Amino acid sequence: MPEEDWLVSLDTIRRSYAGGQGQGDSRLFDVELVDVGRGTTVFRLPINERVGGGVNGGVHGGVIAALVDIGVVSATLSACTRADQMRGTAELNVSYLRPAQGEALIVTTTIIKKGGSLAVGDVDVHNDRGVLVAKGRATYALGRAP
Repeated sequence: MPEEDWLVSLDTIRRSYAGGQGQGDSRLFDVELVDVGRGTTVFRLPINERVGGGVNGGVHGGVIAALVDIGVVSATLSACTRADQMRGTAELNVSYLRPAQGEALIVTTTIIKKGGSLAVGDVDVHNDRGVLVAKGRATYALGRAP
């Protein structure tokens, strides 16, 4: 598909996270964009005292839920064409598998289904040692641009 048919360019998404800018929670938690493709994103969250409070000194579950949302919103945006309109998160599910401990969390998102009204994203949250600490899925509502 030609670049002009996408809602935003991948470079625009990259620039929006450059230098720790981002939006909302991503800026609050110092989330870093590592990679973005059409329908995929990879984020990195440094683990520090600002994101603590979870089991055994790990990352707080609310922060992990925010990471799932950030991943799905960004991956959905990367998969939208000019005919799409972003509406908001419709559903969010997180399974916490083990304490999220280490130096950083790596959040990998793949849009597994994108239709005219919904996009569904699958999210893996690993620690910096490659251990899967949480699994998420979110549904994002879409509309048609006027």
